[in-house]
Amino acid sequence: MASLRLFLSTALATPALTQTLYATSYNDHALTTLQLDGSSLKTVSKSYDCGSEPTWLTLDSANSVLYCLNEGWGGNSTITSYQTGAAGALTTLDILPTLKSPVASTLYGPKNANLAVAYYDTSSFGTVSVNNPKDLAQTLLETYTLAAPGPVPDRQDAPHLHDAILDPTRKFIIVPDLGSDLLRIYRIGATNVTQLPPVKALPGSGPRHGAFAVVGRKTFFYNVNELSNNITGYSVSYTRNTLEFTRLFDFSTHGPGGSVPAGTKAAEIVVSPDNRFVILSSRGENNLTFPNPAPTNGTDAELVSDPLVSFSIGGRTGQLTLLQITAAGGRNPRGFSLNKAGTLLASALQDDNRVVVIERDVKTGLLGKVVASATVGEGDGNGPNYALFYE
Repeated sequence: MASLRLFLSTALATPALTQTLYATSYNDHALTTLQLDGSSLKTVSKSYDCGSEPTWLTLDSANSVLYCLNEGWGGNSTITSYQTGAAGALTTLDILPTLKSPVASTLYGPKNANLAVAYYDTSSFGTVSVNNPKDLAQTLLETYTLAAPGPVPDRQDAPHLHDAILDPTRKFIIVPDLGSDLLRIYRIGATNVTQLPPVKALPGSGPRHGAFAVVGRKTFFYNVNELSNNITGYSVSYTRNTLEFTRLFDFSTHGPGGSVPAGTKAAEIVVSPDNRFVILSSRGENNLTFPNPAPTNGTDAELVSDPLVSFSIGGRTGQLTLLQITAAGGRNPRGFSLNKAGTLLASALQDDNRVVVIERDVKTGLLGKVVASATVGEGDGNGPNYALFYE
């Protein structure tokens, strides 16, 4: 028993192993590999094979393959596959030319052999065969139109598909359409995907990103809306061939009765690994501060930040309760992710050329201090837009 106590004590005292992260940034046109070691976050390498405006990353951890989307505003749009390796090493496998502005993707199907892709500017949904990551092949492209502009005509002049989310049963893909105020739904078949009737979102809301939570036998879906700066919650029920969404609530990204400054744009949303919490990011508020992670003579001790907003999930009802509004580590937190343990959050600050790692209490769901920070990107604005843990 004494030896067991000693083993447990030693195991608990062992420092956390180093972790690898990947971050994309527009202004240096790079996919950056970062290594987190305690309070140190350092650049390991950069790849420029993802193209002119690398953005969304999708990791197939089982097969050690990373997929990088290039929106292609300054050139041709592409999807690049990489073999991942020890310490985050990347080897380019293939580069697939594709429609302009792929902004989000998800793997689906047996052995993650397919990639579903949302295209923002070209109003399209597509699928790519990644069965052989050295030979990517486009298998479907569906393009949509609008009969007339939506309630926010300068942003809803056309369909703008903004995310692709695999449901918990792995049988359906949900695609929020910011331009059409729709949640588009696709059923996954043995050899293809079939479009089902969409779910109508609130007019002018602009659905951007979404995430599922499974609580006991209940399934909920939470969608963050860029144009209304609201979060919408749905209960989800399944029949044999489809799924149905019942709206539970729609309120401010700062909670019921909350408000945001003019010019704010809601961004990312993530459900914690234990399905107990929802976290979202909000851009353009610039109303918080946090300690400068790298202060030097002549620099500010505190820096301006947009918020990350955390909610707890009511298990029986799916309702959200505001838990915390805290600094995201800088301005314009376009994309962020949690590690699998839920103990760390990596935030990409597009306007500050910074990626930060923030500690998180799994039990309470509260975010803590910035534990590590690194410069990612070069020049003013349009820096890092997505950060992902390699696990």
